[in-house]
Amino acid sequence: MLKLLDEKELRNFSIFIVWLINISGFFGILSDQKDFFLSSSPYVLTLTLFLLVINNSIEKRFLISLFFIFLLGLIVEILGVNYSLFFGEYQYGDNLGIKIFDVPIVIGFNWVLLIILTGNFAHKIFPKSIIPKVLIGSAMMIFLDLLIEISAPKLDYWEFTIHPVPFSNYLWWFIFSVLFHLIYQSNTNKEFIVSTNILVVHFLFFGMLAVFL
Repeated sequence: MLKLLDEKELRNFSIFIVWLINISGFFGILSDQKDFFLSSSPYVLTLTLFLLVINNSIEKRFLISLFFIFLLGLIVEILGVNYSLFFGEYQYGDNLGIKIFDVPIVIGFNWVLLIILTGNFAHKIFPKSIIPKVLIGSAMMIFLDLLIEISAPKLDYWEFTIHPVPFSNYLWWFIFSVLFHLIYQSNTNKEFIVSTNILVVHFLFFGMLAVFL
């Protein structure tokens, strides 16, 4: 089906699907079908990343950078969960799917997704200056994490053993975001419209859950 769509049609189709599944997911989580919608979280995240990737210029350097972000993101999380390094003591719940060394595989996808979203947005603001767009992208990652942390335990995504969430979590989240943004910003072609829609959806989705859940 996707081969039958031109670039504009693919972009509009992707945006429609992203908004549809997230609006449905938001109201589903607030309904008596909460368990079904939460168990669908890894599939929604994977689909969102797929739609985002196919709307970017798929080049060898682009795919290699995404692979390294995925791999390093998983390694960081495995070290964090199993040895309490970097972020503090925390454990993942059951709603993010299959785990490897107690870390859901989809968490690696999540690192990739968020880096693309914030990286593309920052690139639009500072297309030629690497340091500002890395710092802006990483700062946006912090703001988004602040929202997600409010709802994550209630969604059985993950939970820290101490409350509130330790400062080390945000510090290391920023440090690794800078590293991953440096890897990602080596790419020259960055899509803006689809990624910005998904970024707005993320802020709205977790912002609304923080209020209503």
